[in-house]
Amino acid sequence: MPEWRKLRELDVPFLQSELRSSIVVRLMMLILCMSLAVPGVGAAAVDEKRPAHVLIVYDSLALGSSKEGNIEALKRIVAAFGASVTVQSIDQYASGSISSYEYVIVVRNREDLNIGHTHFLKDLSTYPGAYLHIGADLPQSKSAQLGLKEEYRARETVSLSIGQLKESSMKVSGGRFITSYDGKGYGKFSMDGKQQTYPYGIQKGTTAYVPYYERGNLSELALGYLLKDWLKTEEQTQLYVLLTEIYPFSDLQALVRLADSLYEAGIPFIVSVRPVFSNTDYPAMKRYLEALKHVQSRNGSVVVQAPNVSATISQDMTTLDLKMAEFINVLADYGIAPLGVGAEMYWTYDQHYMTKGMGAFDSSVLFPNKEIKHMARVDTSQPFSSSLYTMDMSQMEQLEQKGLFLNPLPMNTALVLDFPTDEEAMEATIQRLMEEWTSFGDYKNISHEVNTEKYTIASRGGILYLNGEAVVLNAADRLISSEYEYISKGEKSFEKLFTMQNKILIVLILLSLFIFGCFLIIGHRMYKRKYEVRRRL
Repeated sequence: MPEWRKLRELDVPFLQSELRSSIVVRLMMLILCMSLAVPGVGAAAVDEKRPAHVLIVYDSLALGSSKEGNIEALKRIVAAFGASVTVQSIDQYASGSISSYEYVIVVRNREDLNIGHTHFLKDLSTYPGAYLHIGADLPQSKSAQLGLKEEYRARETVSLSIGQLKESSMKVSGGRFITSYDGKGYGKFSMDGKQQTYPYGIQKGTTAYVPYYERGNLSELALGYLLKDWLKTEEQTQLYVLLTEIYPFSDLQALVRLADSLYEAGIPFIVSVRPVFSNTDYPAMKRYLEALKHVQSRNGSVVVQAPNVSATISQDMTTLDLKMAEFINVLADYGIAPLGVGAEMYWTYDQHYMTKGMGAFDSSVLFPNKEIKHMARVDTSQPFSSSLYTMDMSQMEQLEQKGLFLNPLPMNTALVLDFPTDEEAMEATIQRLMEEWTSFGDYKNISHEVNTEKYTIASRGGILYLNGEAVVLNAADRLISSEYEYISKGEKSFEKLFTMQNKILIVLILLSLFIFGCFLIIGHRMYKRKYEVRRRL
């Protein structure tokens, strides 16, 4: 056999191997390029966030004390970080369930309650996840881990500062103050006339401790600074303006003027609007939609407020999802893109309200509970891709700010103002916002999605979309006629006949009155003549 043929036969396997390797490499490169090019695959899929699962265990709701309501406030703060939160009392805790959670928060509101022999403390001793303790009786193992030393004061008036916020004259009863620790400190307690300061809270690794926490003062916000690090949240946050109590019968002209003034001042804002489930073809509703469309064109965002439970509880609540979808469709038909749903916190702990009332939305605005009316209560909340923590503007104004408020709060927060009811209040609101100490965020810059059978509403990079088409924001306002037949007329029979009869009767009555009048005049004259004749005689 010639040498060249032998060489060729020897080279064939080698060449085939090289060819196969080349093909495999090229296929892998092609798949990689396609994965990077297709949305939702590759890097985008890796970056998809999974909500944290947090267990909150408490010993008491502290009803009637200064700590009452701190569990509800804690639930709203943790939810603002996008977590799924399960809340249980120590008595409700089921043995072994702690292993299902990545994060555990224990709230001790009462020192006089003995919880030493419970399934929870037994499970906690071997729990490897992140742990945050609020209040008294920090477990000894956690105290040693933090290198903690404290001093106890029965009653003290203190000032608390954190970030650029400060609140003075806070009354702390039975408080513990951290004097020595390892790790990172958050905030600062100080006392009048004393140089020594104490940290508000501390964290080392996955263990954190806050000795004092109440609702309604700066300690509520201060906890958010610690939670952001403890929950490992790196999202950039914003402060938003939220106007509430807007109905179809509100002063819509005032709403339009307010939107124009905020737009001219460069202040983006959110309006929380009440849904309408019937009579959506009335002119009053059309004017409501026109005002909301104008708000949207003036850099305003729209969220749908959950309906009042007391008003809907007598209705068939199984159709709540259909009614909410119908209202969303009415807005979208008019070119309005609602971006989220606003509700009291307990709605997210109710299976019925969550699925039927909030199921179309992936973004929420969570308000404090006013009156809880559950239909299907559950212990675990449903997380949203974005949730706004809310606080009244008046509450924020009570705090002292150190210089310009350049850094936002640790969680996305909406400052809530009721829609002004008169011209003077509206001017005060505008002036109040224009003189604020920070810049406000545009809610459209967050990614949102709302889904009904008819529409997919989305916000991406500040642009609104209805079924994939960008929404035109500068559409001209339309005038809505006030002439409307609010009560439909039924079918009329013999209308012409009855009309003719009515006319004939009217003529006969008038003729009778005329003849009767003539008889009166003639009779009066005859009587007068007879009286004059008798007088002459």
